[in-house]
Amino acid sequence: MALKLRLKPCERVVINGCVVQNENRRYTLTISNFAQIIRGSDILQEEDAVTPVRRAYFLIQSMLLDPEVAANGSGAAAEMMAQLYTTFVRPDMQDRIARAMGHIGERDYYKALSALRPVMEYEGTLLPVAPSTPAPSIQAGGIGTQAGHHPGHHPGG
Repeated sequence: MALKLRLKPCERVVINGCVVQNENRRYTLTISNFAQIIRGSDILQEEDAVTPVRRAYFLIQSMLLDPEVAANGSGAAAEMMAQLYTTFVRPDMQDRIARAMGHIGERDYYKALSALRPVMEYEGTLLPVAPSTPAPSIQAGGIGTQAGHHPGHHPGG
């Protein structure tokens, strides 16, 4: 099943570690096979990873963006997720965390991030985090900042 990414003008996306930027008009990009994909607006900056869920999100995001981190980070991610599971007693949050753990085991890091986003939002109601920068995105040379949020996903899972 192919994934169709509808990109806004100048929107950026990372596909298998490669930053792709759209030109000045809307465009649809079709991905025909499994790929590690994340929209720039879903990227969390390291300096914003200041709570337990945000730190877990950042590690999983790093696993998605860097195969070397993915090869070495699954143990740390499993430990972080287990701690989150025992900390959050709400069944819906535990379900999200369990789903994220399963996706990590399948190396489907985008789906793991998607499962954690509501947990991160809930955590924000418990531990408010003052934004230090605008919503994160990517720049041509790496990760930068840009406002906006659009969910990205990929086929194969």
